[in-house]
Amino acid sequence: MSGITAPYTLTLKSYWRSSASWRVRIALELKGIPYTYEAVHLVRDGGEQHTPAHLELNPMAQVPHLTLVDGKGARHTLTQSVAILTLLDQLAPEPLMFPSDPWRRARVTELVEVINSGIQPIQNLSVLQAVQALGGDKVAWAHEAISRGLKALEWRCQSDAMLREGPFVMGETPSAFEAALIPQLYNARRFSVDTQAYPRLLELEEACGALEAFKRASPEAQPDAQR
Repeated sequence: MSGITAPYTLTLKSYWRSSASWRVRIALELKGIPYTYEAVHLVRDGGEQHTPAHLELNPMAQVPHLTLVDGKGARHTLTQSVAILTLLDQLAPEPLMFPSDPWRRARVTELVEVINSGIQPIQNLSVLQAVQALGGDKVAWAHEAISRGLKALEWRCQSDAMLREGPFVMGETPSAFEAALIPQLYNARRFSVDTQAYPRLLELEEACGALEAFKRASPEAQPDAQR
């Protein structure tokens, strides 16, 4: 890849229950890419993402944040989970998070963006805090946003026969969609969404749950997990 040479070392700033960081952890584990985990607590003392040191890395005050040092000692940094997944596909193509076939790639991107743009930001911590500060019911807000998005995903996964050809939407291996879906289903249950209404999504979750990579990437397996 232009500008990045192997071997390289990766450091991921993450929070155990951050769904965006979780997506990246899943991809790293699936690809077998070793990395160093650095915890950023999003709640304690107002949130470590708001400290001057972190804001210098990401003015959006978010995780994940990936640092890559390449074989020549050059340091590269990247934020935003979808951008990071795209980079990881270039660094370690197997398995691809985004299929090489143009139509399949577009379909996976569509599914990912329903979550990345249409669900997760609306029920993100900062948004829920703002809803509550304005006198709204943050749980009801999140419940509605998640339910609407999962309904759309279930419809797409049921209506497109291509997405039902294997245990995963792209067949025999998970894609970026599964990396985004598993954290979102976790959040759905946190806000009492009835996930039984989405049988295809639950099939995908079950298939992912059988893989060690997903187990290693889970929130409970992280060094900063809170019991």
